[in-house]
Formats: sequence, structure tokens, C-alpha cells
Amino acid sequence: MSKNKFEEYAVLDSKIKALTAQKDELKTSILEDMMLRNEEKVSTPVGSFAIAKLKTWKYTAEVYDMEDDLKALKAHEESTGEADFVEKPSLRFNQLKL
Repeated sequence: MSKNKFEEYAVLDSKIKALTAQKDELKTSILEDMMLRNEEKVSTPVGSFAIAKLKTWKYTAEVYDMEDDLKALKAHEESTGEADFVEKPSLRFNQLKL
């Protein structure tokens, strides 16, 4: 197998991380500007931007307790072999710190 593929993957991975960080900064800046101007939607030559309302749910303690119980039950079944798993190949890449 060619080392070139590995190098190409590493370079692309770095570029994606950098572009994602840049995009996140722009997204925050655009959102702040739109909120400051009380604009819900802005149309541009490249497309429209709109402020979406995303719901974040907060549950009662009972729900979180049940969630903890479920996690414990899953861990128990995994440790006793009652639960089944399937392994599939996946690529993991650890970039060198420069």
C-alpha cells in the first residue's frame, strides 16, 4: 500500500479540522450579528441564513434515575454475555503533534 494515501489522509484530516474551526467561528459571528440586528432571516447571493430555534430538553430526576438504571442494566448484560455485539472494521487516525 502506498504511503502517499496515508499522507493524503493526514493532510485532508488537518484541513478538515482547520476548516471546521473556521466555519464554527463564522457561524458564531453571523448568528451574533443577526441577533444584534433582530434579523430572523437574511438572503444572500449564495443562499439564505435563518436563525433556527433548537429545543433543549430538561427532564425530571426520575428520568435521569431511570437512565442510570438502564446504563447499569446494559453494563450487566455486556459483562454476563447476555448482550450481543457485532464488530466491524473502522479506521482510526492519530495525528502526530507537531
